[in-house]
Amino acid sequence: MDLQQAKDFMDSLLSKPPVPCSVRFWDDSFCVYGQGAPVFCVHFRRPDAMAALLSNPSLGFGQAYVQGDIEVEGDLRSLLELTYKGDFSSRLSVRQKARAGWFSLKGRRSPRQSRKDIQSHYDRGNDFYSLWLDKGMNYSCAYFKNPAESLEMAQARKIRHSLRKLRPIPGQKLLDIGCGWGSLIIEAARSFQLRAVGLTLSRKQYEYAGRRIREAGLENEVQVRLQDYREIKSGEREAYDRIISIGMFEHVGRENIPLFFQKCRELLKKRGLLLLHTICRMEPQPLDPWMKAFIFPGAYIPALDDIISSANKQGFDFIDLEDLRPHYDLTIERWIERFEANMPEIEKKMGKQFVRMWRLYLYGSQMAFRHGPMHVFQVLYSKGRISDWPLTREWFYEYEHEPDEAEEALAVA
Repeated sequence: MDLQQAKDFMDSLLSKPPVPCSVRFWDDSFCVYGQGAPVFCVHFRRPDAMAALLSNPSLGFGQAYVQGDIEVEGDLRSLLELTYKGDFSSRLSVRQKARAGWFSLKGRRSPRQSRKDIQSHYDRGNDFYSLWLDKGMNYSCAYFKNPAESLEMAQARKIRHSLRKLRPIPGQKLLDIGCGWGSLIIEAARSFQLRAVGLTLSRKQYEYAGRRIREAGLENEVQVRLQDYREIKSGEREAYDRIISIGMFEHVGRENIPLFFQKCRELLKKRGLLLLHTICRMEPQPLDPWMKAFIFPGAYIPALDDIISSANKQGFDFIDLEDLRPHYDLTIERWIERFEANMPEIEKKMGKQFVRMWRLYLYGSQMAFRHGPMHVFQVLYSKGRISDWPLTREWFYEYEHEPDEAEEALAVA
C-alpha cells in the first residue's frame, strides 16, 4: 500500500479522536492526533497490515495484531474504547462493511458442527482456564453485590441468584443446557435438593464436571452428559420441572433459535420454568468477524426480539427480564486482572501469539459491554400461565441475607 494513501486514511479516521493518540508507519514516520500526550500508539510494521485493515477492519486488525504486524504501544484498552467512541463504522464504505461481514446473518449448524465449534474454544485446557477464571470455573457473567467483591463470591452469587429465580422445590428435576464445568448443577443438588442433569459439548468440561460430582458424593443426584440438547430422546419428554441455560445460547445460531425453544417446551413439564441467561443485542447483527473466526466459531449474539418472538411462538409465558450488563464489565475486568497476572505462565503454555489473541478478545469484549451494544439478559419464562406468582421481586434477592461464609464455601468447592 502507498504510504501517503495510508496516512490519508488514518487522517480521515482519526480527525477528532476522543483521546490523543499517534500512528507510526512502516518507515518509522509518525502522525499525532488530538491534544496532549498520546495515550497509545498504533505501529503498522508492514504495509500489508494497513492493507488488511482497509479490506476488512475487524478481521484485518485482529490478524495483524496477533501476528505482530501491528503493535499497540501504550493502553490497548483505550484503543479499543476509541473504536466505539470514534464511531468508525460511519466512516467506512459500504464495500468495507460488507467485507467485514456486517451484513451477513448466517447461522444454521448441525449438532456435529456445534460440537466441533464448542470444543475448539472450551477444550483449550482446564489448566489454562483455571489460571484466570474463578475457583469454581464459571465462564459467564458474575453477579456483584458491590464492585469490590471477589470474583469467587460474585460467581457464587450469580449461581444462587439464577437458581432462586426458578423457585426450586426439593426433589424437582433440573436440566442445565450448557453446564460448563459443573458448578451450577452441583449447587442445585447441594443447596436446593434438586436432581440435576447438565449438558456440555466440551469433553474436558464433561470430564472435569464428572470428577467434581464424584468428589462431592452426588452421583445419585447429579448427572453430566456429553450431549447436544437436540439429541435428547423423546423418552424425556416433559421430564423436567426446570430448565436453565447460562452462557450457551450464543452458540445456538440464529436459525436454530426457534428449535431451541421448541425443544425446551418438549422437555418441560406443564407450569415448568425456563431461565435463559445470554449475551444479547437490542437489534440483529452478526458477530464481529475476527471474533467469529478465531474465538467463537459458529456463534451468533441474539437480538432481544430473536428471543421474545421465538419463545412466544412456542407458547412460553413471559415472566421477567433482568439486564446484567454492568456486572459483565466487572466480571471481564477480574478476568483481565488474573490473565495479566498469569501472563508468563499462559505464554509458556499457549505461546505468544495466543496471548495476544486472548488479550484482544478480553479487552475487546469488555469495551463491547462498556461502550458498545452488548447486554447480558436473564429472561424467565413459564410453560403455561402461573397465577400465583409473587407480586414483587423481593424473592429474587432472599439469598442476599444468607451468611457470606456459605457463599464462599460454594465459591471454592
